[in-house]
Amino acid sequence: MPIAVNRARLKSERRKRGWSQDHLAAASGVSTRTVQRLERGDKATLSSLTALASVFALSVDALTVSSSPVRRTTPLTILADIAPSLDRFRRMGFGVIETDNVGCVGVVAGSSYHILCSQTFMACHYPADIIEPLVGRTISYIWVSSLETASHVWGQVVHRAVTSGGIREALVEAGDQWAILAETTD
Repeated sequence: MPIAVNRARLKSERRKRGWSQDHLAAASGVSTRTVQRLERGDKATLSSLTALASVFALSVDALTVSSSPVRRTTPLTILADIAPSLDRFRRMGFGVIETDNVGCVGVVAGSSYHILCSQTFMACHYPADIIEPLVGRTISYIWVSSLETASHVWGQVVHRAVTSGGIREALVEAGDQWAILAETTD
């Protein structure tokens, strides 16, 4: 049964290593033509996807596109200053995923991810009075296929925003549980 591939993630993983399509093909044991097809959005066999995921030290799920309305969820911690937490994650062996803004970075260990955002960074997209009570808390950052559908399911939308990267987000609350829903098209 053919599997839908997250072509953006596949290409991103290859490029961040500085690999050509030919190099990825040789390292994984799949053909260059297969790598090209999958990066264009064609579906993969389980054996091809397993070989590619293995070469990147990722799970097969990390390279697939889910048909579920929820694509993935990542814990996000809002802090007055991210430097102490970032240092702690580094000392624990986490890798750092730099962004184009020092106020927001990701950390990764294996297939576990965590986002650290400064209060100042969050205030660029959300009113400061809404963010203030969330400082020091960890909330879910949930990638969804439809922001409108997920917002209705979640409950109260506190604020909507569009990030500098063009991602549509909604800060939502249900009781004392908070999350940011983010719409993605990958």
